[in-house]
Amino acid sequence: MNLITPPTANPSTESMIHSLQNWWSLAGVELDYNEQPSALLAAETLPPIAVSPAPTSVTKPVPEEAVIPVRSEPLPESHEAFLDWLANGKELAEATWSRSRVLPEGILEPEIMTISALPEKSRDGSVRLFNQENQKLLNNMLAAIGGDSEKSYMATIALSLPVDGRIDEQHWKALKIRLFHHIGLVRPKRIICFGDLAAKIIFGEDLLSARKNKQIINHGASETEAIVTFHPRILIERPLFKAEAWKDLQMLTRISAP
Repeated sequence: MNLITPPTANPSTESMIHSLQNWWSLAGVELDYNEQPSALLAAETLPPIAVSPAPTSVTKPVPEEAVIPVRSEPLPESHEAFLDWLANGKELAEATWSRSRVLPEGILEPEIMTISALPEKSRDGSVRLFNQENQKLLNNMLAAIGGDSEKSYMATIALSLPVDGRIDEQHWKALKIRLFHHIGLVRPKRIICFGDLAAKIIFGEDLLSARKNKQIINHGASETEAIVTFHPRILIERPLFKAEAWKDLQMLTRISAP
């Protein structure tokens, strides 16, 4: 008579886990580790009972919104004076980011004004409104809707490129005020806003939400219709988005249709 019970063939994963857990429990192990040393034979002490303090009626102060003033006096009323202030103003937020500033380019009263959040670094290390590859694609985008890059106006919300490539949110309000004044001086017929950061600063929406419909930019006593679309850099990195950008540009042509 064979009194030896044959081992269970191919035990399940669940049974193996339970077996391992039971082994650790029988061995007296309940924790993986203990950060503090303890005496194994010392009498067990109970943790002190935390007594909640009585509620007080102290009112926490409401933090004030961080506002970075654009200028202590009114912004320059002429385009030439405004550009001079952008180039030399010491109170601009960008003064703490970089010594170099990239100024806007183009003609006044253009058919199209393009706005992106930040300038770009080119392969040679220089900082420009758009690097060579993105500028070429932008020219093609404008031509596709009957525009001319030589008769447009290009600007960025910030004039310098921060080290981390981001604009601290505390500067958004001041930069938006400055940008809207800028638009009023340029007087474009239509505006293209490029990228997620520009959409958030200008319209308070992310790119995907802002590009669903045409937008309205109120500057002074005037309004200018605008669209939001992908930055040329993104279209080069992800060509599949070009079809979506083309839909956005077609909406821009409908804006100006009689």
